[in-house]
Amino acid sequence: MPYVWGNIDTFYKLMQLLPEDALSTTYDDRFAPFTLKRRLNDSDWARFLTHSNYTRKLCVLLAPETFKDYLQLLPHLPSTPLLPNLESVELEISRVSEPLNLDLMALFLPRTLSEVQIRIIEKSADWSVVRVIQMLTKEIELPHLKSFSIHGENYSAYHLKESASKFLQSQQNLQAVNLDVGSGPEIFEILYSTGQLLHLRHLSLQTTQVYSHFEHPPRLLFPELETLKMEGPPFFIHAVVDCVGSGNMQTVKLLVDDDGLGEDNEAEYAIHLTSCLVSIGRFVRLKTLDLESGMPVPTNLLDHVLTCENLESLRLVGAELDPLETEESRRTRMTVAWPRLTTLELQPPATFEESSSAASSY
Repeated sequence: MPYVWGNIDTFYKLMQLLPEDALSTTYDDRFAPFTLKRRLNDSDWARFLTHSNYTRKLCVLLAPETFKDYLQLLPHLPSTPLLPNLESVELEISRVSEPLNLDLMALFLPRTLSEVQIRIIEKSADWSVVRVIQMLTKEIELPHLKSFSIHGENYSAYHLKESASKFLQSQQNLQAVNLDVGSGPEIFEILYSTGQLLHLRHLSLQTTQVYSHFEHPPRLLFPELETLKMEGPPFFIHAVVDCVGSGNMQTVKLLVDDDGLGEDNEAEYAIHLTSCLVSIGRFVRLKTLDLESGMPVPTNLLDHVLTCENLESLRLVGAELDPLETEESRRTRMTVAWPRLTTLELQPPATFEESSSAASSY
C-alpha cells in the first residue's frame, strides 16, 4: 500500500475509490471526468481516506476540463483531511485561458506540505500562472515550505518576476529552489529575492536567451549554498557562480549553453568559462564538479580548481586534452591535487567529432 499509493500522478486515481453509486465517471489515464449523483457523507470517503493516508506525493492537473470536477467535491468534503500525510504536490498548469476559481486548491494543499512544484506543461494565459502563485502567497495559508520549483519551459520570466519574488519572500524557510523559467532578463530580479532566503542550501537554475547582467552585481548573494545546478549561457552562469559563498559548496553541476553563439563569440565564451572556473576554485569543500560545455574546454583550465582538495568526482563533457601532456603526467598531476578523487570522466565535445580522438575517460 505505501508503495502503490505513496506517489500518485493524478488525483483521479484517488477519486476512483469513492462509491460507484455516488458518481459516474469515464477513467482515461490521467483525466477522468465525473459527475456526482448524490451528496457524499463521511462514510463515502472511508475507502478514499484509507488509501490517501499513504500518499506522500501528488500530481494535480489544472486544466479547463478538470476545474468542474474538482469544484464538485468542495461541498461534500469529509470532516477529516483528504490527504493527511501529503508532503509534496506538483501543480501542472495546462491551456488555461479563463479566470480560475482557485477554491479547489484547498483539496490539494494540506498543512503537512513541505514542497510545491509548478509545471507549465502547455501554453497558458500569462495571468493564469501568475494567479496561481499569487494565491499561494496570499490566499492559502501554506505551511513553511522547504522546497519550491517552477518549470516553465519556454515561459518568459517577465510575467513571473513580481509574483515569484513575493512568494519567495513569504517563504523564508525554503531550503531548495528550482527555477526553470525560459527566457528573460527578469530572472535576475527573481534571483535577488532567492538570495534573501537565509536557509537556502540547494539552488537549481535553467534559463535561455538572457542578454543582460546584474545591474549592480551583489558581492555575495548565496552565502550558504551546498548544491548549485545551472543550465544557461556562459555569462549568466558566471554571474551567478561569482555570487556564491565559498564555505559550504559541495556539488556544482553546470550545463553551459552555446546556442546562438557564433565564432565571433567564442573568445567571450572562453573568458566567462575561465572566470567561472576561477570562482569554483574558491569552494574549499567541493566534492563533485560536473561541467558540460557546448564548446571545447582545454583541460588546462582545470588548473583553476586544483585548490579544491576535497574533490571526489569530476566530469567534464567538452574536454580538449593538451596534446603536449601525456596521460601519465595528467593522471599524476590530478592525483596529487585531488587525493580523494575516485571518479574522473573526460568526454569530447558533443558537437566536435574531430576532438573525439583527443579526449579520454578513466
